[in-house]
Amino acid sequence: MIEYRKLCFASCIVAGLAPLSAIAADQPTAPTPASTAAAPAPAPVAPAQKLFAQAYGDWVYRCLSTTPAGQPTHTICSVQQQLVLNQNGHVTQLLTVTFVRNDAKGHDVNILAPLGVALKPGVELSVDSLKPLDAAYNFCNENGCFVIDQPAARFTKDVHSNQAKGHAKIGLMNGKLITIDFSLKGLMPALAALDSGVPPKREVKPG
Repeated sequence: MIEYRKLCFASCIVAGLAPLSAIAADQPTAPTPASTAAAPAPAPVAPAQKLFAQAYGDWVYRCLSTTPAGQPTHTICSVQQQLVLNQNGHVTQLLTVTFVRNDAKGHDVNILAPLGVALKPGVELSVDSLKPLDAAYNFCNENGCFVIDQPAARFTKDVHSNQAKGHAKIGLMNGKLITIDFSLKGLMPALAALDSGVPPKREVKPG
């Protein structure tokens, strides 16, 4: 899952002021110590991160715990499916669909599409042949184009069984429309696990 925060930047100048001492005329002055080179500042310590995950069918309930040095641990949980195309050993990322909890105790959906998509009309998400959920892109960067925090109630209410199929229709820069089909098996149990607030127990090691 992707969390976005407002970053606050501040610059400050610290001036070191040495105390002034009155020195009597008949009092010897202490010799000035030789100046020493300032020690290099220690390198910043990267926050410790742990990823816990549990598969539910074709979906993964995942929680990423981040512990900055000297600060409390912050955990972000989501339900995610990554759709890839594997051709002759070459893996191409097609779409990443991620569900998160929102403040209204419902779910939002985030979508990551590859670069080269047309920004309009955005992404159409649908279950079987039911009315689609239209989602506009919020921005693109070097990782792809993102739909962020789109209310997902219309989509999830149509998922009645593991046999239902999800569809994502996206436009390409050449004017073509393509539909990416994906499995909904395990989505509702995974969302129930997300709603429980209990993180998975299995830790996933990097690599």
